Amino acid sequence: MTAPPRSLPALSPRDGAREALIATVVLLAMLGGGKHLVRAVGMGEIVFTIIAGFQIYVPLWLIQRRGEAPEAYGLHVHGLLLGPVAALRRRLVHARRRRRHKGRSSPLARVFALYGRGATLRASPLVRDLGLALALALITFPPFAIGHHFWQQAFGAGQFHFRVPADIVATLAKNVFLVALPEEMFYRGFLEHRLERLWPTRAHLWLIPVSRTVILASALFALGHFLGEYHPARLGPFFPAFVFSALTRRAGSIAGAVVYHGTSNAFSALLLAGYTHG
Repeated sequence: MTAPPRSLPALSPRDGAREALIATVVLLAMLGGGKHLVRAVGMGEIVFTIIAGFQIYVPLWLIQRRGEAPEAYGLHVHGLLLGPVAALRRRLVHARRRRRHKGRSSPLARVFALYGRGATLRASPLVRDLGLALALALITFPPFAIGHHFWQQAFGAGQFHFRVPADIVATLAKNVFLVALPEEMFYRGFLEHRLERLWPTRAHLWLIPVSRTVILASALFALGHFLGEYHPARLGPFFPAFVFSALTRRAGSIAGAVVYHGTSNAFSALLLAGYTHG
């Protein structure tokens, strides 16, 4: 049988936070350098696919090498993602047994050793979290649209003419699965969880967590958007990050935050199209 994966000793809260912050510095360097690289030579899809992969797989690797389960970090959507991964892991294990291979497990087997173990789709909490995210969108999007308009006017965007881009569905899918999912896995799931062990959150303002942990994670999240573009508008994600944090903490899962984050980005693109093509 395959030998169980070896894990390193558990990290202290301080060391865990340091490891997460080092990974964040690497990510920020990739974001800043990647944006300059795209402007210089193109290949935007390749560059940002690599960055998205970093945000997904580096946290999974750092978590599992310490013998921890990603589910404990909220890196799951109630079985919707874990189920397929668990099925893949079982296929890998069964294939190894059929070959009767002994010795150390392969790197791929170690990656899937904990993630998704025994995962099943839990429809009720999934529907609850998605419903909360969509309800929050209905409440917050109208005032956001008003604020967005005045913000655009301040930067001389001109008149607004509402139009629905032909690629709005593709934009929504891209923002949910290729933008929001990697970012929520890294910032809210991994970074914030590690910082929370060092600086626990004890205060809330209208259900929004307020602490050194959330402020720092939100600031780093905003900095990642600002680097490489250096426009003050790109610091705007600092404030929505508090809402993403609240959704993740309430559910113990990134599911609601991913949906709300992705739909917020798509809604922003919808509004921006009215100025870009007005």
